[in-house]
Amino acid sequence: MKQHANILVIDDEEIIRKSCLRILEPLGFKVDTAPDGPSALSMLGNRRTYDLVLTDLKMPNMDGLEVMAEILKRFPGLRIILVTGYSTRETAASALKMGAFNYVEKPFNPEVLGTVVREALEGID
Repeated sequence: MKQHANILVIDDEEIIRKSCLRILEPLGFKVDTAPDGPSALSMLGNRRTYDLVLTDLKMPNMDGLEVMAEILKRFPGLRIILVTGYSTRETAASALKMGAFNYVEKPFNPEVLGTVVREALEGID
C-alpha cells in the first residue's frame, strides 16, 4: 500500500467531509475535500495528483456516477470509492460496472471506511 497516499473526498455535506478527514488523516493519508463534482474536477485538473477518490452518490449539479465517469475518462485506473446513503443493489452494481473500486454506505463506521480505503490502495506504489 502506498504510504502517505493522497485522497480526494467529494461530498456536498460538510459533516461527511470533516468525518473523512478525522478518520483518514490519523491513518497517515493526506486528504483534500471538495463540496461538489465541478470543484473536484477543477482540483484534479489535468494531472493525476490523487491516489484515491471517495465521492458521494447524491449531490447537486453533478451526481457521483457522473463525477466518476468524468474522472475515469481523464484518469483511467484511478481508484474510486462511492459513498452513498442511498445504497441499492442496482446502484452498487452500476457503480462497480462503471469502474468504482468499491462502495461504502452512510452512515459509515470509521473502521469500515479505513479498511475499504486500505484495500483500495493495495498494490499502489
